[in-house]
Amino acid sequence: MAGSLVQVNKTVASGTPATIQVTGINADEVYLVTARGLIPSSDDTIAWRVTKSGTIQTDSEYDNGRKDMPATAVYQNNNAVNATSVSNADIESTGNGFNGLFYLYNFNSSSEYSYGSFNNVSWVSTPQAFGGNGGFVHTVASASDGLSFFFTGGATFNNGAEIVLYRVV
Repeated sequence: MAGSLVQVNKTVASGTPATIQVTGINADEVYLVTARGLIPSSDDTIAWRVTKSGTIQTDSEYDNGRKDMPATAVYQNNNAVNATSVSNADIESTGNGFNGLFYLYNFNSSSEYSYGSFNNVSWVSTPQAFGGNGGFVHTVASASDGLSFFFTGGATFNNGAEIVLYRVV
């Protein structure tokens, strides 16, 4: 059916993992990853990377730009070039954590860069509500099969953090 989402894979954190990832991209279509309740064990910055054949890519090939919208401050333009991940906000260890939607493009292509757009709403350590919209690219022309999330300072994920991969048809 046109305009549908087909669930491909789902990961729910159990215990206190340092990373959570979802893989399963294997067709030349648009994919959607939803992130819900990504709460760190202690206040920490959320970040993500692509996976290739299930392996997290830790190279310095991530570029991104975004508009961050804190509830109690001026909107911010942020970007990074040649980073080792795409990082976002310092997430509060209490509250609802990080929640977002990630549309993924060209991920299955072995001759194109992997692109993504995202929007998110989080509870950050100011504390305040924090939203944002942006895009990222992994500047390596090879197929990617998913996303992996982590906290840059080493915090772990709380039980129940969930990421789901959908194919958009």
